[in-house]
Amino acid sequence: MQRSPPGTAVPHAMSENDLTRLDPLDYVGRRQKRLRREDQDCEEPSLKDELLTLLSNWKKDQDLVLNKLSSDIAELKLQNSNIQSTAADLEKAVQFMSSQYEELKSKLVILERERKENIVYIDTLESKIDDLQKRLKSTTIEFRNLPPISPSVKQETQRDLCDLVQKTCDVFKAPVHPSEIKDIYRIKNRSGATTVITELTSVLSKNKILNGVREFNKTNHNNKLSSTSIGLPGPQIPIFVTESLTTKDRKLFGLAREASKNLQYKFCWTNNGRIYMRKSEGGTRIEIKGESDLAALQKQ
Repeated sequence: MQRSPPGTAVPHAMSENDLTRLDPLDYVGRRQKRLRREDQDCEEPSLKDELLTLLSNWKKDQDLVLNKLSSDIAELKLQNSNIQSTAADLEKAVQFMSSQYEELKSKLVILERERKENIVYIDTLESKIDDLQKRLKSTTIEFRNLPPISPSVKQETQRDLCDLVQKTCDVFKAPVHPSEIKDIYRIKNRSGATTVITELTSVLSKNKILNGVREFNKTNHNNKLSSTSIGLPGPQIPIFVTESLTTKDRKLFGLAREASKNLQYKFCWTNNGRIYMRKSEGGTRIEIKGESDLAALQKQ
């Protein structure tokens, strides 16, 4: 480094000693401002005015939103009130329906119990009526497909029917005296076939006739009782002699005969109003009291 040589005089700057005499504006720099024109306020809005406008518009928007929210809240309150009222009405309706249901349920229980009691009572009455009908029919037999003695007879009398029955019974050697016949008449079924209903005075007379025709058909297996057997003119018509059954037993007997064919039972007959079936000669006799017995046989 180089330094001033010794002895060299350093020049000093000259300044004013009294600083207070100096004008401060002489050394402080002044910022030159642009002169404002008088009409500038009318042409250009100030920032404050812009902010006020923005705030005013924002306030209006918020007021609209708040008004809409208030109206929505009021509407929700009204809907809530209506829902609460409806819920209360529904609760009352449910309580009413529940009470009605319990009342109907109790009535149904009573009616069901009465129905079962009535069914038992009706079954008892039907059994009693069936027993009475069996007693009334205990001395009655039926001659099915028994043609008139003469086709020229327009109106048969009971005398004619008595003669016809006596002639038929004589064939299988079971003679019937007119005094044994209590009542006699002919009926026609839907198919056009006729049946002579004969009410006798005793069960003994009925059994005598039934046993006689059974033995005749057994002996004459290939020539069973028919119109030809009793000497009536015309085509050969098979004649069936059976005891008279009640409506209930007649229906059951028809089902038993059909079941005997399907189950290959050889015998199916009635005796004193009772229905029997037998599998084969010498087999066990089975009494049919109702359709349940036939169902049991089919299961077996």
